[in-house]
Amino acid sequence: MDPRILRTQESLQAALLELCRTQDFATLSISSIVDAAGVNRSTFYQHYADKETLLADALDGFAADAQAQLDAASADGLEVHPRELILRYFVHVRDNAALYQTVLSSSGPPVIVERLVTRVSELARRGLVAQPAVASGAMPVNIAAASLAGSFVGILREWINMTPLPSAESATDWAWAVLTTPVGSP
Repeated sequence: MDPRILRTQESLQAALLELCRTQDFATLSISSIVDAAGVNRSTFYQHYADKETLLADALDGFAADAQAQLDAASADGLEVHPRELILRYFVHVRDNAALYQTVLSSSGPPVIVERLVTRVSELARRGLVAQPAVASGAMPVNIAAASLAGSFVGILREWINMTPLPSAESATDWAWAVLTTPVGSP
């Protein structure tokens, strides 16, 4: 990808995330986003159809970075425990709690939840091929991965709306318990 395009998209994504720390996503205008990013409105529309797609890309970028860290550590023979990456993700969500409360609500942009479910499902699929129930064909990999992804997003939605908000460590414990329960176990 052209480095200028990448810089512009990263600038728009960073501006949006920064604005969402102090303002409700629903009230943000394209004008305020482009002003914060230092680009013009037409540049925004060259890259994004709407602010929902911009937000989906920004949040997807965070998950992609976590996956890249895991892949790099694996390639280098380093032990980066997947639980640590889950904790980092929950810390990110906690640090952006108001934003995630909005986007994961029933009135939030569906593209964001769909992308999150897809990414978690793909990560689960990659980890599931070694599970005995999956390897034996007792459960199709895509079914097991979708189940885990749905559970993960369900935990995320419930946790982010709890008052007071439990720690990211607690949410990680809950997610890890669900993700490490053997698939197809009685």
